[in-house]
Amino acid sequence: MDNRITFEEIFEQNKRRNNYHIHKLNIPDPHQAFFQEGLVAMWQAYESYQPDKAPMATYFNDMTRNRMIDTIRRRHPAE
Repeated sequence: MDNRITFEEIFEQNKRRNNYHIHKLNIPDPHQAFFQEGLVAMWQAYESYQPDKAPMATYFNDMTRNRMIDTIRRRHPAE
């Protein structure tokens, strides 16, 4: 039997994390593009999470924040 938590459960527990990072990074997100990026990061974190490497909350925070920062950098490359 698989005791792994479902992505739906992960999403419900962590969806506020996306809004937190958007707010903390001061990102305008009228069309929720960054929120969607956070969902992709959450899915990737869910798929690649290894419990023996880091606490789940830490891993999800890092993956979400890094994905948003990477998106900012792609949209506004250094000149």
